[in-house]
This record gives sequence, structure tokens and C-alpha cells, in this order.
Amino acid sequence: MSLRAKRSNPGQRDTLLWRDCCVAALLAMMILVGVRIPAHAEAQDCVRAEIVLWGDGKHDDTAALGAWLRGADAIWAASGEAVGASISGRRFRLSEAVYVPGGSGRRLEEFQMLWPERGEIVSGGTIVTGSDPDKPPLISGIAIKGGDPGEGVPFEAPDPVADDPASQASCATS
Repeated sequence: MSLRAKRSNPGQRDTLLWRDCCVAALLAMMILVGVRIPAHAEAQDCVRAEIVLWGDGKHDDTAALGAWLRGADAIWAASGEAVGASISGRRFRLSEAVYVPGGSGRRLEEFQMLWPERGEIVSGGTIVTGSDPDKPPLISGIAIKGGDPGEGVPFEAPDPVADDPASQASCATS
């Protein structure tokens, strides 16, 4: 059946006319009772995105490990359980440098950080960030294979900029 044949169907024309009248009446009622139809999207109340660590050496943990080391809460991808303030016996595949600030109250031990693209492996011992942000993390028993000579050495860094809570929110988009 062609489009022209559909338009000439009198029963269908009546149905379309009825639908259009209902839509117009609904819009008129909304205007009368003061329902505001936004012209653009309103600000959303969004939920904070979870920081998810794999710690399996297969998935890129760069952003999540960095956030956890700065003191953010995280969950384990495999179980959904909270990571807590201490991690032991995990492997982290990384794609960029991870900076360990002092003062975040984190402890990382018996770990391995892998940068496959750079051929670098940092493993070992223990990194403890302590509770004083003015003191560097305590590092012991760390082995660095394939890294630059300055790797793993504490250095002075500028004070961190506070995170914007909106940048950590997760909102649906279309």
C-alpha cells in the first residue's frame, strides 16, 4: 500500500485528527496550570562515579590507583567490595605515571606496577603515605626494572588543586 493510499483512508484521518486534538488540549491544560516546559536540559543531580580498581595486571588501573593513592574511596571490580586504606598482593597495569602523595593514609605492599608499553616494572616491598601531607611517603624494599634513574625518588610538588565535585559525577547523556 502506498503512502498516498494511506492518506486517503478516512478512518485513519479521523484517528490522526483525534490524536492531534488530544495533544493540543493537553498542552493547553499544562499552560493553564502553569507547568513549565523547559527549553533546554535542567541541571541534574548526578551520582558520584565509583572508583573501580582491578588489581589483576590485565586492566588499566592508572586513574583508579592514582585516585586511591590520593585518598579517594574505591571498590574492587571483581567483588564490588571496598578497597580500604591498605592493598596487599596486587598487580596494577598502568599506562601513565602514578604519583604517590604523602598524607593520604594509604599503604601498598607486596605489589607490582606494570607499564607494558614502556617495559617498566616497579615491585616490592611497601609504600606508606602516612598522615602528614608535608612529609613524603615512606618507601622500602622497592625494585625498579626498566625505569628512569629518577623513578621512585620523592620530590617537591605543588599543592594539589581541590577536585570539582561535578567532574566526579556520572550523569546519563544522550
